[in-house]
This record gives sequence, C-alpha cells and structure tokens, in this order.
Amino acid sequence: MIEKAVIDAQVLFYFHYDYQKIPPILQQLKKKVINGEITVILPTIAIAELLWKMRKAGKTSAFKEALNRWESSENIIIDDFNMTIIKLMLKNAKSHELHDEIIAMTCKKHDTN
Repeated sequence: MIEKAVIDAQVLFYFHYDYQKIPPILQQLKKKVINGEITVILPTIAIAELLWKMRKAGKTSAFKEALNRWESSENIIIDDFNMTIIKLMLKNAKSHELHDEIIAMTCKKHDTN
C-alpha cells in the first residue's frame, strides 16, 4: 500500500521553491511525490489558500500551471470539502482555526497522521 499524506497550503507554497529553500523534510516529501512513492491529498481549502497567496503575489499563472499538474497527476488526490468533513467536525471537541480543522478532519477521513 502506498503511503498517503495530507498537505496544507504552507507545504504547497514551499513546493514552488527551489530545493535549497525548502526544509529538508519537505524536500524528501517532494521527491517522494515526484517519484510516485507517496499519494498526496490536497484539501480544496489548502488549494484555495494557496491561490489567495499566489494571487496577492501576482503569480496567478504559476498557480494555474500547478493546478493543471495536480489535476493530471496519478498520485495526487484533490479532496473536496463536503459533508463527510462536516460530520467529522461535529465529533471534534474544539478548534482554533477553521481551515486547520478542515485539514485535520481530512487527515481523519483518509486515516493519515
């Protein structure tokens, strides 16, 4: 079974840097994704956050290119915010930030750490 990881907007943002600027643990994750050794789950909230950051930086075209790559990749799952996540949120005791809770519940949905 291939390992799975849910990643957030900050990790997606780091993935657009050259390897030298990415923390070592994320360099390894990026290499695993490229080599097809891991399936990455992208919550739509994380994609929306990255779009917001990239748009503010004037890099919408770079975002569009990345989105096209993600949609066509065999080892990337784009996970929609849906009722499954809402129902998991109902079982959650407390939350500090909505987007973080959505990402955490996406981890629960896919049984990742």
